[in-house]
Amino acid sequence: MLKAVFYARFHPERGPSAVHQYPDGSIIPGLSDQDESQQTLVSWSDVSAYIIPPYEICNRPFSICADGHRVLGFPISLEDPKYERNRFTFNLCFVLDEEADARPFLCVVNKTAAFFQALEEEDGLLQTEEDLPGLRWAGEEGYPAESTGVVYKRLKSIVEDLNAYEETCIRLNSYHVFNLRLVHPQPPPPKVQAWDVPLLIRDLPSPDHWTWDLTLQRIHPYLDGVKPIQRIAELADVELKLVKRAVRELVFHHRALLLDLFHFQAIYTPTKDFAWFVADTEMQEECARYISLPPTSTTTTNTHEAPSLIPASLLITLYTSLSPSTPLHTFIQTHYTTLLTHRIDIRRFITFGTTKGFLRRVHRYALALDGIYSKTQTSRTGKGSAKMEGSSSPVTTKSKSRSNEDAVREFERAWRRAAMSSGWATPPAEPPPLAARRGRGLGDGEEEGEDEVVEEKLRDFLDGRHSFDEMRLALRVSARELVERLGSGRFGEVLVFNK
Repeated sequence: MLKAVFYARFHPERGPSAVHQYPDGSIIPGLSDQDESQQTLVSWSDVSAYIIPPYEICNRPFSICADGHRVLGFPISLEDPKYERNRFTFNLCFVLDEEADARPFLCVVNKTAAFFQALEEEDGLLQTEEDLPGLRWAGEEGYPAESTGVVYKRLKSIVEDLNAYEETCIRLNSYHVFNLRLVHPQPPPPKVQAWDVPLLIRDLPSPDHWTWDLTLQRIHPYLDGVKPIQRIAELADVELKLVKRAVRELVFHHRALLLDLFHFQAIYTPTKDFAWFVADTEMQEECARYISLPPTSTTTTNTHEAPSLIPASLLITLYTSLSPSTPLHTFIQTHYTTLLTHRIDIRRFITFGTTKGFLRRVHRYALALDGIYSKTQTSRTGKGSAKMEGSSSPVTTKSKSRSNEDAVREFERAWRRAAMSSGWATPPAEPPPLAARRGRGLGDGEEEGEDEVVEEKLRDFLDGRHSFDEMRLALRVSARELVERLGSGRFGEVLVFNK
């Protein structure tokens, strides 16, 4: 909040002086308040040397803190023979709380100083106003003389309009119009991942009236709140990093939200903001309208009767039934009759809670315990040094000689790894389970080669920091096949946990 604005000037006779201030008494106390200097926001005697600085450091922004307040200014020094002492120095300062965010006001201060500088250079308005009869300076009896001059009125409009509307428009005449607006810095958008699902929350302008980004034109038909970013990139035939960049822009401009992948093995649980949903009847009605399926001719007996909304108590009961130990398919089986009777769309039921913030997804992670033990042992014994400490001769180990068949197989694995990483051969998005693939008529070499490539990639994800959604999309396997591979014993003991 803007506490005060004042206009200061270096007068040839008075020295550094505050000519105008708003509110009155914020910087220079009135005649009746001379003994109560604590009423002013900032002591003028403490800051006057910084408000009107030496000529060498003028024409640049500054910020000082005093008495629990922050003063922002941009001192202007104009050199011209028409002025007394050939120089005219002034400053228009904004006063804020010391702990307040000053970033929105930085551009406002610079623009205000430039506007008043233009008024003085073109029309001599500031110098002329000081010679007006009846003008009162801050602290003098009868201040402010609102019928004299224009500076005080402009300061009053700046404070009142910025505090009320965060913008102002001041018109002095037909060719001097002053516009100010506070622009709050936006936090950077979250990092967009390949397994995130973008959901449009505001309609995009028509391409006929707005020039769209070429990537956005390609991916717009697939932004349905169901497909992950990697799938959108494949369907639109656009490079993945370009899709991430376009979605990031949509999120930054509040056109889209990022959701988690929806599947029936997922786990959801209410957050601490669920109490807000319980107490807000309007949100409960909005939820009931959003999650209800449209009536059909077979389920509607009376077309003139409006369908009843889902009771709020039922919504609260259903949301509280979601817990970290209950997968979504178990929740549906438990409440199948209720969901069917009230025609609740389970996808919209989950989406409403996650977008409002009172429901969160519980992700699953995998940690290979054998990998921890091997890394601990390696750190204790050293990184495979060929020479033992205190020994003059290196320690040699015998390695098993490789046959030609092993060399060919290793070359094929390297080729397949390079092909999959470079996009030469794209496997299907949802391959059948591992047991079904083994039942197909594939050669043992081909099946073994594919399994080894997937397992080598999967081994890099077993550090407890990668979710199942990330692993599924990166390896292009289904959730069932991923669980089968983790439990196959090829990675040792694997700990699966929720977080």
